Amino acid sequence: MSRKVPLLIQLIVLFSVILLFILAATSYVGYRYSAQIILNKTSQYLQESVAQLRGKIDVKLLEYDKLLQLLMFSEDVQEHLTRVEENQRPLLSVYEVERHFSRIGRYLENDVVILLNDLADNHYSSTTTQSLPWRGEAELAVNLPWYERIAAGEGKMVWVSSLVWRNGLTPAVVGARQVNNRETLEKLGNLYAAFPVAGLERIIGQVNLGQTGSILIIDPEGRVVYSSREGIRAGSPAGGQLLMSLEQHAGEMFTWKEDDTLSYVSSSKSEYSGWTVAAFVPADDLFADLMKVGRSTIVIGIAGVLIAILFISFFSWTFSSPIRLLAHKLQRLDKGLLTPAKTRFSNKEVHVLYESYNKMLRDLNETVRDLSAKQISEKQAQLIAMKAQFRPHFLYNSLNTIYWTLVNEGQDKVARMVLTLSDLLRYSIQPGSELVTVEQDLKQLERYLDLAQARFGDKLHTEIEVEDTVLPSKMMKMLLQPLVENALTHGLERVKGRPWRIRISLGRQQDRLHIVVEDNGIGMSDDSISKVLAGIPAADVTETLNTGIGLTNLNQRIGLIYGREHGVHLSRSDLGGLKVTIDIPLLMTDTEVTPESDDEGRIS
Repeated sequence: MSRKVPLLIQLIVLFSVILLFILAATSYVGYRYSAQIILNKTSQYLQESVAQLRGKIDVKLLEYDKLLQLLMFSEDVQEHLTRVEENQRPLLSVYEVERHFSRIGRYLENDVVILLNDLADNHYSSTTTQSLPWRGEAELAVNLPWYERIAAGEGKMVWVSSLVWRNGLTPAVVGARQVNNRETLEKLGNLYAAFPVAGLERIIGQVNLGQTGSILIIDPEGRVVYSSREGIRAGSPAGGQLLMSLEQHAGEMFTWKEDDTLSYVSSSKSEYSGWTVAAFVPADDLFADLMKVGRSTIVIGIAGVLIAILFISFFSWTFSSPIRLLAHKLQRLDKGLLTPAKTRFSNKEVHVLYESYNKMLRDLNETVRDLSAKQISEKQAQLIAMKAQFRPHFLYNSLNTIYWTLVNEGQDKVARMVLTLSDLLRYSIQPGSELVTVEQDLKQLERYLDLAQARFGDKLHTEIEVEDTVLPSKMMKMLLQPLVENALTHGLERVKGRPWRIRISLGRQQDRLHIVVEDNGIGMSDDSISKVLAGIPAADVTETLNTGIGLTNLNQRIGLIYGREHGVHLSRSDLGGLKVTIDIPLLMTDTEVTPESDDEGRIS
């Protein structure tokens, strides 16, 4: 026998495991809950921050847009560009136009430059410090990938990331629109406003994303307008995967992993400029404080567990002490030391246990006497059971005697009925496998029909149709006889004035054994059918048959053997009575079946 673990150790281990499980579960749930709260708050804050930043940028761009509209629709500029378009002598010189630009530019910030190209490839600028790298329309169309969007905008402003000349090519924010004749809407030129990317920092600097948070602004062309992210420069194309993620998760926060750094990203797209403003916050920074709290919780939890284990050990020792004492007393019973046990503990259950032990000692002799008496009673019961086993043999032997007596007297018909009855009873009550072949259960049905035919004579007409392929297959024992017996007892015996008909068919339908038994009896109402299938007692439909099996019990037996999806199906028969249909799995195995008696009158 393997060594058993003491109760004290079991209690200490059990309570410690429970404590550790509760602490681990609560810590895990608390951590996940706190992380989710932080994540939700961060998502809300990022969305609001990005939306506010996008709104502020739109306000600044709209301010530039309105000033450019004033310049575009001013009479001097319109007349000057119209004359250039019509190849007439302009009223204003290039200097005067640029001076006019400078007056308008007073309302703009110092780093914003206004540029204009007319149809004669003349170039006008509000400042000499910076300009577009290309002058004529042909050069602009070749070098600016977004140039076609100016014409497609039909006078609307197009904001993109591009290059300007400022002591060399410099990334800048460029807004461009087509200048049209306000009367004929004919194109007169293109108007540009450009300012360095650094001009956005005054707006972006108002957003607090922590020490490592960053902002990325992308124009409709997929190029970076502004970036505070390391390794990404303004004017460079944004990654296709990033653009796809921003488009898929528009308006919601998502995770983005780059260079083994996981960040949470939230974005907002401007309907005015088409720019996408995205904020990146590293996950490590987001959960840094939570990790500190988690580490502190672990240290405090370990200390608490150690203290708790000490209390658990003391409690377990105190709790198990009287039980260990009682176990020691019980071990001494083998040596005949029947000494009562005493305890000073006030625990009710332990007190009852000790009282029960002492009472057991007092009643031990009486218990032994009772056990002896019970052993005698058990032997008597075994003798009775052995006698009961001889009763079927006595019945068979008696029928055997009657059979041979009738044969000797020449009453062969009656003798055959006795033999049929003997085989029918033996098949019904003999223990054995629950499965028999279809052929065996058909023979049992034929025995029953022979007895019924002898009783009812020509009044009873039966039809049996069986496919030969199903005869070797296995089916539940005592399935066919109860169905026919039910038809006779409950369907036909109440019919007067016409012959009784019972039709039985067995066949194969795919992998199912299809059984149908129908009669021309009184039938059954829909309500009674429902009650039978539901197992509800009803006097007119669940009366126990001579075999002890009603339709309800038969339905339950089928469900137990083949599964609840199989059972009895009841409906109206074309013959006028009840139609019973059963579909069960077709078993083509070599399962051992119950043996039957032969046809020579040998009844064992």
